[in-house]
Amino acid sequence: MPPSLVETDPLAPLAELGPGVAASTPGRPEQNLLALAWQSRWLVLLFMILGGTAGWLLLQRAVPRYTSGSKIYVERNLPQILDSSLSVGQSASYLFTQAEIIRSTSVLAAAVESPEIAQLETIRNAVRTGENPLALLREALMVSVGANDEIITVALELPNAEDASRLVNAIVAAYIDKYAADRKSSAVDILTILRAEKQRRQTDLEGRRTDLETFRNDHPELAVKVRSGSIVSDRFSTLTGELNSTEIQLLEAKALYNRVKGMYDSPAQRPLLADMARENSEGIEEQSLLALQNQVQGVELQIAAEQAHWGDGHPRVKLLMKSLAMWQERLDAKKAELAEDRATMTAAYVDSVKQQYELLEHKYAELQRSYDRQFSEAKEVSAQMLQLASLQEALERSEKENDDINEQIKKVNLTEEVGAMNVSIMEVAAPAAEPSYPDRKRFLAAGSMLGALIGFGLGWLRNLLDHRLKSADEISEALQLPILGALPLAPGVKNHIEAGLMLVNAPRAAFSEAIRTLRTSFHFGLGGPDVRVICITSPSPGDGKSTVASNFAVALAQSGQNTLLIDADMRKPRQHGIFGAAKDSGLSTVLSDRRPASAIIQATGIEHLSLLPCGPVPSNPVELLNNGFFGDLITQLSEHFDRIVIDSPPVMPVADARVIAAMSDATLLVLRAERATRRLSQAARNELWQVRAKRLGVVVNGVPLRGPSGYGYGYGYGAGYGGYSYGGYGDPSADDAPLPSERRKKSRPRLGAEPIAAGPQD
Repeated sequence: MPPSLVETDPLAPLAELGPGVAASTPGRPEQNLLALAWQSRWLVLLFMILGGTAGWLLLQRAVPRYTSGSKIYVERNLPQILDSSLSVGQSASYLFTQAEIIRSTSVLAAAVESPEIAQLETIRNAVRTGENPLALLREALMVSVGANDEIITVALELPNAEDASRLVNAIVAAYIDKYAADRKSSAVDILTILRAEKQRRQTDLEGRRTDLETFRNDHPELAVKVRSGSIVSDRFSTLTGELNSTEIQLLEAKALYNRVKGMYDSPAQRPLLADMARENSEGIEEQSLLALQNQVQGVELQIAAEQAHWGDGHPRVKLLMKSLAMWQERLDAKKAELAEDRATMTAAYVDSVKQQYELLEHKYAELQRSYDRQFSEAKEVSAQMLQLASLQEALERSEKENDDINEQIKKVNLTEEVGAMNVSIMEVAAPAAEPSYPDRKRFLAAGSMLGALIGFGLGWLRNLLDHRLKSADEISEALQLPILGALPLAPGVKNHIEAGLMLVNAPRAAFSEAIRTLRTSFHFGLGGPDVRVICITSPSPGDGKSTVASNFAVALAQSGQNTLLIDADMRKPRQHGIFGAAKDSGLSTVLSDRRPASAIIQATGIEHLSLLPCGPVPSNPVELLNNGFFGDLITQLSEHFDRIVIDSPPVMPVADARVIAAMSDATLLVLRAERATRRLSQAARNELWQVRAKRLGVVVNGVPLRGPSGYGYGYGYGAGYGGYSYGGYGDPSADDAPLPSERRKKSRPRLGAEPIAAGPQD
């Protein structure tokens, strides 16, 4: 089925009518956030202004605070002795430690104890209000280490700019006085310690050298054994690995021999032993037996196939039976031959397992004797070599320690300032000219941004709660139906009578062009040569379906097609008022009195267009439409007109539209732009699908000319259907059996039409 055509089979089950009948309809499509933001732009702008105003008010009420800061550079000169980690005096961990020291209570207390600092307004106010000055300073103090340098920044943020600068300078001075001045050590003491340690280690070195020489003199044979020590060790290692491997093989061979011997002694297990022997010595005989078995199976398959095709008495079957007997004899002879050799094969297999076990047992004994002999040699050499290596290692360690002490003595700084921590003040704190808090730009930007987010959120919530169909794509996706046209609003139209003949009164208006576009879309999308009867309806009252029906009928007539417009809305008819026709007789008269339609059809003054008005409003419109005569009437009229346009009541309030749609060749569902809801539109479509309405299409009516919602443009007109009710019209929810829509003939003799009386009538 082409995507522009939706047609249902009257004989198809309901499950095949469409996705809305047996399956759930598509969910709500994803919202384009940019489109949603543009749609809610005034709401976003309003809340942005409100947010900016709120930020400005908070800015006026905020107490300004000023930030003053000082930058210091900390370094220390320590001797590089023994522990290499002590040489990293400028490491990051050291700087962060100093930053924590500056925040410490002892440094802050030393700064506050100064008489000049105690008289500052900030400190006096804290004491007067009962607040702890140290807690106040710790909360406002900021100490940071540079990410790309080794500079420590000390800053305070207080309402008084002068107090902030003086307190920062006091804290830096307290840190320098309390910690930096005490970090000195004596270079002479360090040098004395190093020389004493060197003397002790020199004595230890001489003693170890003497011990090594004495051991070498007592064991002169080590000069030879040391050179061959690696050979002995390698040989011992090789023998150990080979002995372990042979022991594992011996255990496996012993287990196999015991198992085979037990099976050979047991008559019940000898067949299994024969199978093991056969698997161990598979050869040409076994392959020959397997080939004979495969040949017998292949001949049997050929016999089965030939018997199924020719029968048992066919010469081919008999020939194959003889071949099968021959191959079977060969197979039996081969099996007998192998059975005779089985006993001999089993005994030979047992002897081979026994010989393998005895061979491994002899090999293991020889390896064990070699291992014991080599172990004694390696043990003797290893003990002496171990003692010699220990003495050599002790001597080398003592020599290295003495070299390290000599190197550290050379690096000692003999000045009295060795080990002192030097603090350089790179920048002295000064009173700030501008407050650091509040930041006007940040306050206003944050308020405006927060307001915009709130406005966007409210717009999103409004869109989420709004179930109206707002775009052509959304309508097409929700209903799974083609959109044939979008009709724009007609500005300046005073009433529904003027709107119903827009194509005649204003042929160049945008609405008229949209009607002609709808006619073209219908012709190429739904209106094939077999489409004669067109039902125009809507989900609910006020969607403008009567206006669409009258103008669409005029458009068809202007294209040269003999068109009949039937006002089948027998609850609130409109077409007689639009065309100024008499309403004393019409469709209701034809259906109730069985009068001929040719006597009631009226001319409209428009070439090729005739009108069958509603007539008097009956009390039982559903029964009149569903009694069988209406279907015969439509069939008869379709033989005289090229197109029959039926203005039907809305689908949801009453059952009339479902009866009419079931007997029509095509149905146009009119939706009011920005008012039609997803649920109601899908329900109307499902109702039409349930009565097997054919060739459904959608017309969007009342689209604003600016087209912000994605329709392009549309037309909106709606007449109230307040008079619709279920009382007195039967039960609209009852399953009215739709009349069959028979194939119309294409003959076009036009019925005569009486002229309409001059002047419009109600």
